[in-house]
Amino acid sequence: MPRLDRPQDVVQRLRGHWRRSLSEPLWGRSAILALNRVLDSEDEARLPHRRDTCLGPESLANLIATLTESAQIVSLESALQLHHDQLPRIALTIDGGWRDVATRVHPLLERLAFPASVFLPDPTVRQPWMPDRALIAEALWHDESPHGRVATRLAELGLPGAPRGGQDERKSQAIAECLQAQPAAQAPRLKEIAQTLWQEELAGREKMEPALDAFSVRRLDQAGLLRFGQLTDVAALGASADARRALQTGQQRLSRLCREPLTIRACTDPGDIETLDRFTRLDADARWLTRAPGWLEPSSDTRRLPRFVIGQPLANSSGKLFDWLLGHLSH
Repeated sequence: MPRLDRPQDVVQRLRGHWRRSLSEPLWGRSAILALNRVLDSEDEARLPHRRDTCLGPESLANLIATLTESAQIVSLESALQLHHDQLPRIALTIDGGWRDVATRVHPLLERLAFPASVFLPDPTVRQPWMPDRALIAEALWHDESPHGRVATRLAELGLPGAPRGGQDERKSQAIAECLQAQPAAQAPRLKEIAQTLWQEELAGREKMEPALDAFSVRRLDQAGLLRFGQLTDVAALGASADARRALQTGQQRLSRLCREPLTIRACTDPGDIETLDRFTRLDADARWLTRAPGWLEPSSDTRRLPRFVIGQPLANSSGKLFDWLLGHLSH
């Protein structure tokens, strides 16, 4: 096999592998992609503590262009239907309810006439949603005081070793390494810390971009390309005294804002299957979008649907994206 000396050679090889795969493995296939925030600046999205959860305008445009070369971008409902198309169907979903849906995502999709589904946090959550580690990272990043007010507070809450002061790439890398070092068993504690930080440090900060307001949701819904659904914290729902009521409240809120809100729900958790099974029994027809990667399979349990969560490195590299998607094909 000839040596591939340039990154472009690797990309071209993967791209050729992807296109050859269309002849059989991807015939009739569908997948759902999940996006989070889209920032104004590509450099801001590329910072180490953000690159797995954020896109910039260039990486978003590159992702869309890459997908349209070898797939069909369709609505969520269309992706969930069985089909025999040669090209795979890809549905775009956006979690969190950040204002960038209106300012950055919708204008691009509108120019291309591509649909997407947006999942908004429950009405009891009074802020846009982001993963717990990302929320802690943002709190540290926005704390520029030399004494590190947020880092001090994190140490008090049981998360020592957080970087202090300033805003540069070294601090961003230190933030990323600090949070990556936290074991998966710490997830409940990190959630508690993240919510405490939001209430004490981030709520009302001008530097934190706000959520979509009700007027913007109505306007985007009426424009027709975006449909809206409910984004649910399954762990918090599990602790609720009346989970059925909580789910109904979220759906009622959407019904007041949108003509036809999605009945499919998205969950913030990567895949809390045991807890999620409790709620599928509350509503036998309920379908949940997880954040676990995978293609939609006709034989799979359609109550729990996989999604590929896309960060800046994947969106900005055709080779990485193709390799990752192909790597999750079932055999």
